[in-house]
Amino acid sequence: AEDGIRDKNQALNCLKMASRIDAVSSRLETAVRMNNLSTSMAGVVRGMSTGLQSMDVDKMAATMDKFESQFEDLDVRTQYMDDAMNSTTASTTPADQVDTLIQIV
Repeated sequence: AEDGIRDKNQALNCLKMASRIDAVSSRLETAVRMNNLSTSMAGVVRGMSTGLQSMDVDKMAATMDKFESQFEDLDVRTQYMDDAMNSTTASTTPADQVDTLIQIV
């Protein structure tokens, strides 16, 4: 009986560790994507500067469209990462199942 409880606790600890590793992985991936987005945004700013200097309306419109597109991509990626974080941190075994196992033993 003690071995069963110990094994169950070890399994729960492994699930918690896996969840934490997934969370760290997701945060690192978010940091990398944010760095890529920052680089892209710098390019957009340079494009806006060029457009403003020449006052070419078509260039400014194209730059703004690109900016909006990248911003929408950021929103989608942020939502995806939020969903991933919520699913990885909520994947641990419920405490009521552990309590039931202890009562059975």
